Amino acid sequence: VSVGGYILLYATGEGDTTPNGVDGKPASSPYPQPVQTVSATVGGLPAVVNYAGGAPGFVAGVMQVNIQIPSGVRPGSANVQLSVGLVTSPIVTITVSP
Repeated sequence: VSVGGYILLYATGEGDTTPNGVDGKPASSPYPQPVQTVSATVGGLPAVVNYAGGAPGFVAGVMQVNIQIPSGVRPGSANVQLSVGLVTSPIVTITVSP
C-alpha cells in the first residue's frame, strides 16, 4: 500500500458497541460500532480511521478498521498500532510502497 492508500485490519476487544452485538452470530446491518474512540498510528504518525465497527461476513466481536496511510510515512516497513479508548494493541508491521 502507498501513502494515501487504505489498509483494513481486523481486531477483537473493542468493548461495548452500539448496537450491541451477539457473540457467535454473524454481524449484520447496522454493524456494531465501538462506544469508545478508535484511533491508529502508522509509522508513529496519527492516521485517519475511516471506519471501525462490525466486519461484514464475520461473527459479532470481530471489528474491521479501515485506516488511511498518512503522508509523511516513509516507504518500507512501518509499525501500525490501534487504540480503543485507553487500550492499545500490540504493534503489527506493514510494508509501505514508494
